[in-house]
Amino acid sequence: MKQTSCDVVQDLLPLYLDGCCHPGSRALVEEHLKECPDCERVRQEMAGEIPAPEEPQPEGEAEPAKEEPEQAPEQKRARIFRKGMKKIRRRWIASLVAVIILVPFVLLGINQVREEGLCYTNLNEFYLANAFLGKMKAGDYEGAAEYIDREFRRWEFQARFTEEELANYDQDALDTFVAAAQGYSEMGGLSDYRFHWGGYGNAYQCSESFDGVPIYQFEFALTIGGVEYRARVEASKDGVTNCHVYDSPMGGPQQLNAINEWEYNLWDEYEARYDNEEREAAYNAYVEQRAYESGSAPKA
Repeated sequence: MKQTSCDVVQDLLPLYLDGCCHPGSRALVEEHLKECPDCERVRQEMAGEIPAPEEPQPEGEAEPAKEEPEQAPEQKRARIFRKGMKKIRRRWIASLVAVIILVPFVLLGINQVREEGLCYTNLNEFYLANAFLGKMKAGDYEGAAEYIDREFRRWEFQARFTEEELANYDQDALDTFVAAAQGYSEMGGLSDYRFHWGGYGNAYQCSESFDGVPIYQFEFALTIGGVEYRARVEASKDGVTNCHVYDSPMGGPQQLNAINEWEYNLWDEYEARYDNEEREAAYNAYVEQRAYESGSAPKA
């Protein structure tokens, strides 16, 4: 009898939920739902208050794929067009990035063949010159001194002074350079610098050391104390050998070019400390012989 009542109530549930039941039938359904948990659960499922249990799938049988609604021809063409444009944009972006990356290498290769301008051969020297100016801009004159080629003049000192006298040569060279670099602070300090890309001779081999090490010259524009100057920075593989600042064909302020005289100042200091007439005569003879061997002067 209970099963019959449940069947009748469950048949009435759709009408009950839609509000189409006769008041007497509605009261009967509600009275039954209070006493029957099974029918109450069915009511909740029909009303969406709890999810209906999924029908178990037989083992090994895959759930049939849901068919996507058929798209209109215009929608298909628009979707294909958008995908095509995305591919084209990606290819254009990739090509543009490749060109941007390749341009510097191509220019370096052209300059390498022409043997002028920034090229593969002088990249290391350019890095040293640029790093040197970076330290000068930061006001770190001790750091800038580390980029100076102290070996460039060492051989001259070795020809005149003993190894014992040159025991502190490196530190003395650093200290002498830092003292000379104070001229930059006196002129307002280096606030900006940039490599002079345009024009002839922005980077080229200007000379070489006595032992055949190439020395390259790079043209920079420097802003010091709000005034723009040109600078020729020379560097070997061991560091910067010269930084000549000028604002006219006659040259530039002495305070800015004092850093190029650090070795002469150190030489004078060593001469005053260690030299004598006999040693000076021996050194002069050595210099004359060296000039003769290099072909820069006739033998006396």
